Amino acid sequence: MNTITNEKNKLTPYVLLIALSLHGIFEGIALGVINNNSECIILFVAILAHKWAESFALGISFYNAGIQTRIFIEMLIIFTFFTPVGILIGMYFSKSGLLMEGIMLSISSGTFVYVSTSEIIVEEFSSKGSKYLKFFIYLIGGFLTVFLNILEPLPISK
Repeated sequence: MNTITNEKNKLTPYVLLIALSLHGIFEGIALGVINNNSECIILFVAILAHKWAESFALGISFYNAGIQTRIFIEMLIIFTFFTPVGILIGMYFSKSGLLMEGIMLSISSGTFVYVSTSEIIVEEFSSKGSKYLKFFIYLIGGFLTVFLNILEPLPISK
């Protein structure tokens, strides 16, 4: 049984690497599709704001699994290429018309919503302690999201 647990621990960082790499591709697609400079800068800053946390989590996962430093560095280098590849994909599809741009944005935003609802929220509410406070803050976040979307001016086509 100990061997099975050890093998599972050695596989965990690679699964996390795949998940974060796919996330990076979709982040990049969302960034590459945007044509508005101010929106592009906002999303770019948002990606930068959490990319360090992804890398840190990946590093801790490789360290805890006892993976050699050389292999970890190779995997981290591979990880860094996925967001730029996503940007190139997004830029390519942004030139394909509004339908394709909408499809790409829908896929990338759908993955963000999926990860937050199926992974993060479920994990937070399954842990003990402060469930009512977490739920209250979750509701505030939902209401703020709706409120900010209502405040955002709608594009006017001529």
